[in-house]
Amino acid sequence: MTFDEAIEHFKNNTDISGTAVFLDDVEDILKKLREEYAPTVEMTEGQAKTILDPEQGENLSSLLTDDTPNFDYLFWEPMTGKEVAQAWLHPETIKVVDE
Repeated sequence: MTFDEAIEHFKNNTDISGTAVFLDDVEDILKKLREEYAPTVEMTEGQAKTILDPEQGENLSSLLTDDTPNFDYLFWEPMTGKEVAQAWLHPETIKVVDE
């Protein structure tokens, strides 16, 4: 679902008084949008520290694809280069898990 589809969904689902849909429906749609556009990226504490380190910004910018020669598969496993880049661009999606 896209943001425009969500807006259209809410416009088309009003009650008799014209009030917007129930909160549960809003919550469900927002969860779907979060899964689509900002899914949680699970990683170890060491991986998260590497991404969140401001000095790593220049180094991580080269990790936009898996075929980048500098991509250290063993360190980032099981994530793909795309997931690493997403976490770098959107650190709010990071969930630290045990090693």
